[in-house]
Amino acid sequence: MINLREHFKLTSVYTFFAAFPALLQLIVYPIIEGKDRLGAEDFGYLAITEAIISVVFIVCLFGTGNGIARLYYDNKDNITDYNRLVSTVLSGILGRGFLLIGMSLVFAPFIGNLFPQPALQNFNEYGPSLFIAGLNRAVILMAVILYRHEKRLLLFIIISLFSGFLRAGFQVGGVLLYELSFVGYVYGTAIGGGIVSLGIVVFLYKTCGFHNNKNINTNLYPFSFPLFFSDLIFWGLLFADRFFLLDQPKELGIYDNAVKFAIGIQLIIQGLSSAVQPEIFRYLKEGVRFKEGEIKQLSNIFIAESLSIIAITILPVMVFITVFYETQLILSSSLISIIFIRYILRTQYMVFSWPVMFSKKTNLFFLINAVVLIISLMINWFLTPRIGYYGAIIAFLAAFLVQVIAFKIAQQKVQPIKWNHKKIFYFPLAIVIAAILLELTKIIFELNPFITSSLLVFIILGGLFKMYRKDLKELLKPGNLK
Repeated sequence: MINLREHFKLTSVYTFFAAFPALLQLIVYPIIEGKDRLGAEDFGYLAITEAIISVVFIVCLFGTGNGIARLYYDNKDNITDYNRLVSTVLSGILGRGFLLIGMSLVFAPFIGNLFPQPALQNFNEYGPSLFIAGLNRAVILMAVILYRHEKRLLLFIIISLFSGFLRAGFQVGGVLLYELSFVGYVYGTAIGGGIVSLGIVVFLYKTCGFHNNKNINTNLYPFSFPLFFSDLIFWGLLFADRFFLLDQPKELGIYDNAVKFAIGIQLIIQGLSSAVQPEIFRYLKEGVRFKEGEIKQLSNIFIAESLSIIAITILPVMVFITVFYETQLILSSSLISIIFIRYILRTQYMVFSWPVMFSKKTNLFFLINAVVLIISLMINWFLTPRIGYYGAIIAFLAAFLVQVIAFKIAQQKVQPIKWNHKKIFYFPLAIVIAAILLELTKIIFELNPFITSSLLVFIILGGLFKMYRKDLKELLKPGNLK
């Protein structure tokens, strides 16, 4: 049986500290936004720089984040093999990162010419800092994944706190004290993250030694290679729509501001998953035959927690944007509910993908996500130039829905589990459909977005109570939280 008290305690701690850097970012945005500071157009440029940082991060990591999470269980009982694994993964990340930074210095003028806006064309000025920021992010993520699976909570918290405070502090300083443009923000991102990642590199090499073991790479890269391409595809799913809106920087800024808050939700859910995934992997290691009940229970809890977080954050975020933003970015508050709702699909994807990943069938990630990306690009190409950011919203909802269904089918073939489909599949999808219908109603009848968003929150929380009321009664029985 799952120790529910321990689970909720760990989930709360890991969720908070995993999301802490993102929560600080949400405070940074209204500080640097304003009539005499950055506006919607500048935020549109920040959307493009974030897309570049993210793709650099993916190339630096090269799928080894999930690789170290999985191979940790094959090497954790032998300290020599464990040290070689950690050091080899870190060396690979740094090697790819330095290579990319060097390439950015050489090809900066050519990259700048790809952008239509003059502000983005001077890539020499800000481009290398984007590549440094991407490398920093890869090092930090590798460390927090490692320490979560090791259950070294103190190190997990220290990294989360320092990366959050330093990055946010230097971002604000970069804009308000150095250069009142997106360039100052980029410099701050690179410097703040660089201090933390340098500390991680020194600490890991000091404790694990310097290694680049050929045998480990031979085992690691066949596992991580398909995940790398899958991550690139997922980057396309998350960021391709920004480039379809590149000719409309103000609309891009409005849309991306809503997405930035949604990424905060994504990181909170990733914090939840950082508490759940290692336990799921441990149960899968013991065998579905013996631990199917625990796997199902933990997955149901994960879905319910994610839905609850999405529901209780929609209205506060809308109020936050309305109160603290001064420019056209206020319009992004009306998009919060329909954009947040996509992370319901993301949560389902995680649940169905974990057994596939543990089974090392990583080629399925590439194949399925490649098809999903093609669907997203086609819808974006056809709709986004015509109807703006609603084309992007339709594209990601359609693509993520196909992704969930495909992984559900693949998971049942690779590692069959007798899910409670009401809780894990149909109920979350019903909420997504309700959100779409409410968004259409808002547009057609020109309703205040707070009305439709309030209805959606009521539907989610009411549905959760109805779906999980028996579980709540069982949970509240004396002794179950001991």
